[in-house]
Amino acid sequence: MYRRSRDRTHRLGSVLETYLFDHPETNESRLLDGWSYFWASLFGPLYVLFHGFPLLALLMVPIGAAIAFAAFVGFFVVDAFLSSGIASIVALAAMIVAALTAQGIAGIQLLRVGYLRRGWRGGY
Repeated sequence: MYRRSRDRTHRLGSVLETYLFDHPETNESRLLDGWSYFWASLFGPLYVLFHGFPLLALLMVPIGAAIAFAAFVGFFVVDAFLSSGIASIVALAAMIVAALTAQGIAGIQLLRVGYLRRGWRGGY
């Protein structure tokens, strides 16, 4: 069991984790927190590219497309079963939030892998 006070990774809610990475040679730190999830959800591959991972940004393109496709199909499946216009609007809003959340999580996980592969120490 780990000690909470020394753990440099903690949860935001039940899904979003905060990651802190330290470069072993320069002692530079990078924090991936709630704002990182927000920007990754909005900009997806561009956010990953901004952090300096071009190959992972290319990998994020089909991931984002798959998430958008799943949200699109999911909305129409839900809309087919709902007869109310208001319920369809709520379903559309829920699909948009779910898709953006999934894209943010995917982007942060790709960044996490990228930093670890480059030798940054994770806050585990």
